[in-house]
Amino acid sequence: MARLAGRAAHWSRSNRVGPGHICHLGYGSVRMAEYAPDQRPAGLSPTLDALAADFRSAGVEVVVLEDLVLARWQKLVWNIPYNGLSVVLDANTLELMSNPDSLALVEGLMREVLRGAATCGRIISGEFVRTMLDMTRAMTSYRASMKIDYDERRPMEIEAIHGEPLRRAAASGVELPLLQTLYHQLRFMEARNRAKGG
Repeated sequence: MARLAGRAAHWSRSNRVGPGHICHLGYGSVRMAEYAPDQRPAGLSPTLDALAADFRSAGVEVVVLEDLVLARWQKLVWNIPYNGLSVVLDANTLELMSNPDSLALVEGLMREVLRGAATCGRIISGEFVRTMLDMTRAMTSYRASMKIDYDERRPMEIEAIHGEPLRRAAASGVELPLLQTLYHQLRFMEARNRAKGG
């Protein structure tokens, strides 16, 4: 099971509230795919199907996917803008969607994620951006997990959510300026939080 990645995707609204303890707010399904060390699509396997069956028997809706790398980039289309901007702008999802300036930043970051995904050979359509925006607009106001970590002075997942995608794109010679700016802002804010005793 260690080779499987079954982290909750952008549809599921989940937060880590303690070691081994995830609070799932019941919005949508958990998406999972099998890990392949060479970054290729691993496809579906009996092990993945068995893990999904365990989740389903516990009442959790699960979608199994053939390509973990694509699933991660799709997740980042939501996670990069809403997690990062919620901290930098001190705003929840409703506030980010209600203001034309923050909404422009959200959409710009989403489109940069699509460019980053393409550097890894994963194509995500522009329609996916519209789907994520419409889905978020329909949600109740939501405080993103990175904002919760920041407010509670816990380490934020800056490198996993923002740094690694930025480095992957840079390795292919692709610049993502909005993401780069957001990444450095978040690092500054986390350092300041630590300096205050966080």
